[in-house]
Amino acid sequence: MNRSKLETKSWLAVIRAYQECTRRYAQFLGHYDLTVPQLDVLSAINKHAPEATPKAIAEELVVTRGNITGVLNRLHERKLIDTRQHATDGRSFVCELTDSGRSLLARARAGAGAFINEQLSIFDDGELETTMTHMQRMEAHLREMDPDAIAAAESVANYDNQSGKTA
Repeated sequence: MNRSKLETKSWLAVIRAYQECTRRYAQFLGHYDLTVPQLDVLSAINKHAPEATPKAIAEELVVTRGNITGVLNRLHERKLIDTRQHATDGRSFVCELTDSGRSLLARARAGAGAFINEQLSIFDDGELETTMTHMQRMEAHLREMDPDAIAAAESVANYDNQSGKTA
């Protein structure tokens, strides 16, 4: 198999595995009446307590505050979190887990551990180490890539000088 085909097949394998993992994990969390974003927000609130502002939560999850507003509202409606005015910033508020929220988070995390164990049970320790190393290396490389520069270079490379059109 040539390099280009191997790259494409490898990339698709990573994407498909990620999509299936995400789909199965979402299905699993449904047994706790949670979505993936809800579990992520509960975890971020727990991590940043007692100063879990929407800004801190959004930064933790690498999303905008607008992206978590609906999730926070649903968790509040379900009485999994409480909010209070920020002590020094009157424009902001702080999120706290309720007893129910802490209990659900603990149960969901324990279940998630069992889910992950089962998901990865087909790999031995060496394969897990290799996979982790490769994915960390890929993540670091992706963070250094400049998609705009690649697109610009491809546009120039595909420019047809005779017709004045892109290929």
